[in-house]
Amino acid sequence: MNSASNQNPNAIFRQYWLVVLFIGIVSTLHYITPHGSHAHHSGHVMNTVPSFDWNAALHGIYRRLYYFPIILAAFRGGIPGGLGAALLVVVIYLPHAFAKEWGLDHFVMADPGMRAEKILEILLYLGMGLLAGQLVERLNLAKKNLEKTASNLQNTLDEKNKVEQELIRSAKLAAVGRLSAGLAHEIRNPLASIQGAAEVLADDFPESNPKNRLLKILLEEAERLNQVLSRFLQFARSTPGEKTKIDLVKEVEKVIQLIENQDDVPVLHTTLPESCLVNGNSEEVRQILVNIILNAASMTRSNQPIELELNCQNSVCRLMISDTGPGFSSEALENFGTPFFSSREDGTGLGLATSLRIAENMGGSLSVDESYKEGARVVLSLGRYQNQKNS
Repeated sequence: MNSASNQNPNAIFRQYWLVVLFIGIVSTLHYITPHGSHAHHSGHVMNTVPSFDWNAALHGIYRRLYYFPIILAAFRGGIPGGLGAALLVVVIYLPHAFAKEWGLDHFVMADPGMRAEKILEILLYLGMGLLAGQLVERLNLAKKNLEKTASNLQNTLDEKNKVEQELIRSAKLAAVGRLSAGLAHEIRNPLASIQGAAEVLADDFPESNPKNRLLKILLEEAERLNQVLSRFLQFARSTPGEKTKIDLVKEVEKVIQLIENQDDVPVLHTTLPESCLVNGNSEEVRQILVNIILNAASMTRSNQPIELELNCQNSVCRLMISDTGPGFSSEALENFGTPFFSSREDGTGLGLATSLRIAENMGGSLSVDESYKEGARVVLSLGRYQNQKNS
């Protein structure tokens, strides 16, 4: 029996009621079945006719039936269960087995079996309880070891898959970085020439001239292309910045002041502690926050706020940025942080990729809270400042 069963009588009853019932039925049959040979009478002469003693045979069968509840109890509770059932059988069977020897035959029917046979049977009950319980405990131990091995193997496979995915992602990022750097360098010089030429030509035409409007469009598109190239270079040259002690609360407030007055940014609701010191880089943290908040703003439903909640517990600070948009699709989750993948038509996919790399360079992480169902929630996790006492 396990410790839970010892403390809970109801659990013991549910575990062993069938064992006790079986023992009770067999013992009742033992005690009510007659024993001894039958004598046949013919007139005044009594003739003893040798015949098979069915009652004695039945008692022998009952003695063997005791093994079933003992084995069942062993399967239910191991050695304690098997030995407990065997001891219960012995206690109940002893008065019946040795009724004559103990002078109880006037009250209890005696087992007609031989004395040595009954003693051996009692020893076998105890031996069977011990042996069956031992085998069951070994089986249970082997099962637990197999389950533990299977769990460890699954964890190893999960870790292996995670490492493989990380290696694949790193290889992709490295290849994209080299390609981006090369393309940006080759495109930026001709683009600068195009911009300069367009500015000179625009000066030759008045505002009312259609060509002036076309040249302004050319300048605006060239500037937008230049910004895309800047993001390419920023992604390609992303190297870890110097980490210092910074207050994440203050960084969040600065970013909010920077972007909250823009026309396309909804209301920002914050839940922030008074202070939260982390190991990071101020400029890089702000860059991540701007990227995530602007992405959330582009997906948020009209007149719905963006929620920013900061939790600092133990050694990690988690900033959760939640919106009420459509959330991440399965494809978007699979490609989270992949360069050039974007769910927006005008997106390049470099904002999240750059933010993810920066967060990892700072020893933190950027992830999606898949349990959030009201929209999308991105979580920035950074390590708490080492010398700060845990609250």
